[in-house]
Amino acid sequence: MPSEQRLFSLVLALVVSPSGATKRELLSSVYGYADRYRHGPISPALEKQFERDKDQLRSLGIQIEAFDDPQDAGNNQLTRYRISKERLQFPADLRFSERELMLLRLAALAWSEGSLSAESRRAAMKLEALGAGLDVQHLGIAPRLGTAEAAAAPLQRAIDAGRAVRFAYRLPDRPEPLLRRVAPLRLHRAEGRWHLISWDLERDAARTFLLARIEGRVQQLAEEFAPELRLRIDAAVAELERLRSDRRAVLCVRPGSIAEARLMSRASGSRGAARCGAEDHREIEVGVLDPHIFAVELIGYGADVSVCEPERLRDIVVAGLRRIAEVHGPRRGADADAIATADEGTADEGTADNGMAAGRGGASGA
Repeated sequence: MPSEQRLFSLVLALVVSPSGATKRELLSSVYGYADRYRHGPISPALEKQFERDKDQLRSLGIQIEAFDDPQDAGNNQLTRYRISKERLQFPADLRFSERELMLLRLAALAWSEGSLSAESRRAAMKLEALGAGLDVQHLGIAPRLGTAEAAAAPLQRAIDAGRAVRFAYRLPDRPEPLLRRVAPLRLHRAEGRWHLISWDLERDAARTFLLARIEGRVQQLAEEFAPELRLRIDAAVAELERLRSDRRAVLCVRPGSIAEARLMSRASGSRGAARCGAEDHREIEVGVLDPHIFAVELIGYGADVSVCEPERLRDIVVAGLRRIAEVHGPRRGADADAIATADEGTADEGTADNGMAAGRGGASGA
């Protein structure tokens, strides 16, 4: 197998093992070593390969920590190895331009499919069974920069050219998409999704559109827009932040869950004991740009999260759960309602179209 695959699998195992893993645990489980590992004394060839791989990772700037087993200090056969996640993170002062983010996003798409191979996942399970303390549910380490948006490239070309565009835009409460003619000013990322900051040429007002809700082809027009419109970008971005700050949702989340890990990074704080009645949950408060977008995310978290307020968000989540029950469940009618009611307000990060509707409780693009 290529050495890159073996090194990548080794890095995965070392990153997700906070308490470290011994040489034997790694050699018996990690893809690239396990097929040559035999119980009993470790073969000199395999041990040399492991040492060479450690040296190669260190030469790439990846620091591998080695420490004694606390119960048997000095026994090098029980030395534990790990890679600190903090040392692999971007520097706090590192910033990317919108164009650089777009390129990174495309690279992430190419990488994400191979982020965690079946062999690597099986190796992780073996290590977890050996008591290595793996955080398997957070194992995938490919950058999460979003899915491809067909509208991104033509919009960026129009922004660079300073030309107006026309496209169809679908709102969550409209059966048919609406035609919009705008001056595209900037592609902006908020809450993990790409938005178009623009000036609506028909309404003579700032509008923000979610790229995932743009349907069909983006048509670049011959019409050029006034360069001074770009001066309105900062105000439009500030308005998005104000909307997110003003619109709050109170949620009950289960500690230690994926929901908590992802939502706490956006929470303004924890409220302590949860009013939902579950003793092992706690309340948090988060900002919401648009309830339809946020509901899609929440539905995926299942019983790990429930909506306390606002009522409108809870209603959207329950309606989404009922639709899922009706489409996928063997039961219909009252049974489907019972399923949704039992799971009322629950929600995990899903992958559905998202959008914002200005003037309709959302943050953009009516």
